[in-house]
Amino acid sequence: MLAFYMAMLDDPEDKLSFEELYNKYKDKMFSLAYGVTGNYHDAEEAVSQAFFSIAKNFRRIKEREPQQRRAYISVVTKNAALSVLRDRKRHGEQLFMDEDGEEPDIPDEKTNVSDEVLSSYGYERIVEAIRDLPEKYAHALYLFNVTGLSVKEISSSLGESEATVKKRLQRAREKLKLSLEEIGIAP
Repeated sequence: MLAFYMAMLDDPEDKLSFEELYNKYKDKMFSLAYGVTGNYHDAEEAVSQAFFSIAKNFRRIKEREPQQRRAYISVVTKNAALSVLRDRKRHGEQLFMDEDGEEPDIPDEKTNVSDEVLSSYGYERIVEAIRDLPEKYAHALYLFNVTGLSVKEISSSLGESEATVKKRLQRAREKLKLSLEEIGIAP
């Protein structure tokens, strides 16, 4: 698969940099995707989609600081895994089964929304509300609540001040709450 992604790159230096990135992050990306999908094949598909996206945007990605690059890769991988699950549901394909032979719930992202709301209204509606947020707010919520990065780490990875990140998180939560109220599922 690596050869496929490298074929998307023109510059030999980019190819070497991409190969290093691929070898450094492929296992971490798979682990993250598997944590979301709970299925080996779906995780592979998500990682493949993520690397395709990374290769497509590699010139911009390679210029980022290592922490920014890591955060970006995490966001892309998580979104790809969620996309695989959403596509599977949309096309009526059966999701993976847990050890009891039951279809499991899609894993919850921490969004400061109560578990009661998630179970009552469904994960997908919450995720859609988050995705409808402006990108800078959705990414801030994701990095803080899902990847568990601290405000300081997010600040460093995004090249923003800690005050800006805190304000962005506050506004993201406010916008999410308003969005959920509009669709009738606010806590």
